[in-house]
Amino acid sequence: MHTLAFRLGSEGIEGVFEHHTGLLDQAHLEELLLRFAEGSLTNENVFGHHGHGALIYSDQPLPMDHEDYNLVVTGPRRSVLQTSPLKPYFAAPYGDMMIAGCFGLLRATADVIPELREPILAGLAGKNAAVAPWELEA
Repeated sequence: MHTLAFRLGSEGIEGVFEHHTGLLDQAHLEELLLRFAEGSLTNENVFGHHGHGALIYSDQPLPMDHEDYNLVVTGPRRSVLQTSPLKPYFAAPYGDMMIAGCFGLLRATADVIPELREPILAGLAGKNAAVAPWELEA
């Protein structure tokens, strides 16, 4: 029952924070994520609210105005961010967190095989519930 967030930049991992999921509601989690992205989150911000802490290597702001999404969310309590204005991308749209990596590979396939792009993206978005995205044919 922990929330674990990684800040990824051009050089790789730029920070991490961990908190107890049961102590976070949507508003507080969004506040932490926004401060994390802007580079102003401190260990005290997390630890002082009974979380495990934060470590950030960069205080340079990360843009949070991407057209598609601003953060990737997995886990059994991902619904906490279901209505978030931060435009989360739910990496395992069929709900099985154990295969989130598989969905990532499908998403990458959509980028490199143009004729499969639209059906894969529709499947990952849940727009074609009758056909799972791994059952598509080229």
